Amino acid sequence: MRFLNNYTLVALGLITHSIVAQIGVKHGKDDHRSLWGINPNALHVDVIAPEHGMADPHAWVQNDTVYVICGHDESWEGKGSFRMDRWEVWSSGDLKNWKHRRNIYPSQTYIGNQPNCWAGDITERDGKFYWFFSNRNKDTGVMVADHATGEYKDLLGKPLLPEGIVPVHPYDPEVFVENDVYTICFGAGTYYMATLSKDMKSLSTEPKAIIIQDEKGQRMNAEDKSTLFKRNGWYYLVFGSRYAMSKNLYGPYEFKGAFLKGGHTSFFEWKNQLYVLQENHDISAFYRGASLKPVFFNKDETIIIPKEDRMYPSPGRPFEFKNSTMGWSALGGTTISFKDGKLIGKITAKEAIVQSAPWLYTETASCSKITIKIKNNSKAKELKLALYTRNRSANFWSTGTGQVDWSKQEWISVSITAQDTKFKTYTIDLSKFHQINERLMQVGLQLSAENGNWEIEEVLVE
Repeated sequence: MRFLNNYTLVALGLITHSIVAQIGVKHGKDDHRSLWGINPNALHVDVIAPEHGMADPHAWVQNDTVYVICGHDESWEGKGSFRMDRWEVWSSGDLKNWKHRRNIYPSQTYIGNQPNCWAGDITERDGKFYWFFSNRNKDTGVMVADHATGEYKDLLGKPLLPEGIVPVHPYDPEVFVENDVYTICFGAGTYYMATLSKDMKSLSTEPKAIIIQDEKGQRMNAEDKSTLFKRNGWYYLVFGSRYAMSKNLYGPYEFKGAFLKGGHTSFFEWKNQLYVLQENHDISAFYRGASLKPVFFNKDETIIIPKEDRMYPSPGRPFEFKNSTMGWSALGGTTISFKDGKLIGKITAKEAIVQSAPWLYTETASCSKITIKIKNNSKAKELKLALYTRNRSANFWSTGTGQVDWSKQEWISVSITAQDTKFKTYTIDLSKFHQINERLMQVGLQLSAENGNWEIEEVLVE
């Protein structure tokens, strides 16, 4: 299955409403316009910076430019659970073309040289720009700059929200501005809110727990990284792929259900359209990307979930090597490199293995086959495929980050031609495997030859 780049399939009935509504986004102002229903002209971008490791995007609009500060995943080799080595500043004037402007390193803060650059939020006050950042899931700090692109400097040299300030881990900050009141929301499981002081480096109120109620009025927990926006007098509290609404900033919030599919979110308005930047699994769960999606509303102010909405790259996973190796590597017996949109290699030993990036985290229930487009310039007459799959369980994210032992995985063979001069496509039906668990974590390929060359143009998990 090839993937659509835009919301091209639109239910025509949803666009018939012409009543103008109001959007306040993160500033709490009801003075911007948006239609109820779906706008087919709104932009949608699967990955704003492909194959880069962009995660946790946080947007700010200034003078017709969108600035984004995001975390950067350290490596697509899956060295450990969410190792993030820096934050990056990007900008765009059209939402299509994005420019990298600056890196912010943890060594520029009290964190030191640690890969702890987790989520945060950017805001502006009195001409200064503030970057509130997470020190992994431990605490929250703040940096300041004269421009959205920096240079940013640690404002305190210590956490603004230290461990112990609330009963939960005080990280993943979100800043919401209304009537010149700057409210910081943070935490996981239970969110807390407090007012930031005028100097932006202290709190002027005690943190207050935010209650989210399910449809039965029972209190419920939420994931990490809250985000907020306001529209028509309603406050929207979004967490992961779920959201809640309230008439009061401090709640209680009424749980509404599913939000658009994806990870951490950041909302902004662009040309009278509300957009969300949402984390995806561009290369893998540990080497991510950011999607741009428009946000649409029903007449009752709840959020529309388009039928074609998905978390990129679902369903399945394409490896098309347009920009890089996409994390593929050699595991003995062959070289591997990237050239002209292809993986290329020279076999040096029998049973050479090449493997995808780990932690693909693809739902196997949505996949039925794998197609491989390869030029086999060797004597090999057999191509083998193995899948490493896992079920979700306790400690899922902190275990299984080491090298897969491919000798313990099931290999399925397909006959191929030898000494090819052109690319040929081969398909392996996933039903041939005796057991496939919930999540596809990694793909392995093997050529049965002692020498020769090979090229791979694409591998599609469909």
